[in-house]
Amino acid sequence: MFQLFVAGNESNSAQARGNLARLCATHIKGPHKIDTVDVLKDAASAQKNNVLVTPTLILIKPLPKVTILGNLSDTRQVLGALRLIGDQR
Repeated sequence: MFQLFVAGNESNSAQARGNLARLCATHIKGPHKIDTVDVLKDAASAQKNNVLVTPTLILIKPLPKVTILGNLSDTRQVLGALRLIGDQR
């Protein structure tokens, strides 16, 4: 389960949405959920999750929780942070 915090349709936010969708389609086998939160519309959720920068991706499950900042364009780094390299999910 992922939470992706974005700022409207800003360039980096749009790239993060696309990159996450591509990563999930390519590297995650089985069910997954992406909850996208637009901080311009839901600032309280960003504050509750201590999100100060967008885009921010939070891996909620499986634990441990992981937070990644940026547009998710470095595929290898994102896969490593999410513990997906070499994993058969």
